[in-house]
Amino acid sequence: MSDEARVLDLIGRTSTLFFDDVDSLSDEISTLVKSSCFLVIGGAGSIGQALTKEIFKRSPRVLHVVDINENNMVELVRDIRSSIGYMDGDFRTFAIDCGGREFETLMACESSYDYVFNLSALKHVRSEKDPYTLMRMLSVNIFNTIDTFRLSRDKGAKKVFLRIDGQSRKSSKYDGCQQADYGNVPNARERNHACFNGTFRKCRFL
Repeated sequence: MSDEARVLDLIGRTSTLFFDDVDSLSDEISTLVKSSCFLVIGGAGSIGQALTKEIFKRSPRVLHVVDINENNMVELVRDIRSSIGYMDGDFRTFAIDCGGREFETLMACESSYDYVFNLSALKHVRSEKDPYTLMRMLSVNIFNTIDTFRLSRDKGAKKVFLRIDGQSRKSSKYDGCQQADYGNVPNARERNHACFNGTFRKCRFL
């Protein structure tokens, strides 16, 4: 029994929640992905890995993955190679911080991305208990979010998906998305709890 089948059996389902929707739009989704360029930030986390695999198996024109966790990135590539294989498009991973100069250089030097997913965040309330981690949380969850959006917008991204965590008690005060200038770029925030490697909030269009 596959991992997915075991999960479905555990929660009493016979198919995934969005199976019918994805199945009915399969050709349209595949056509869109094959002609598009994707950037996944925070792609070595559990949700980032799942998203990267879904995109990869539909053979995108470009799929670039950014994450500071080099070990998890290596495991992601190994998993993709062993379970899916290879694709004709440009698939590359970058072990860099999306808040650093290296990321700005990447955005400046690479061709524009059609779809950008920023899944990076510090998620847990306990991270607020010391000032040093809190400073890091503000930097990652707010300032990096705003900066990556603006970089994506300036490079002509069609859609940007941002991770805004609401588990924090202070999230209503420090909602970086409220301060970002979106311009005309469609975007999505993540909402609704689901448990993975930490807490992830599913995307919905604004």
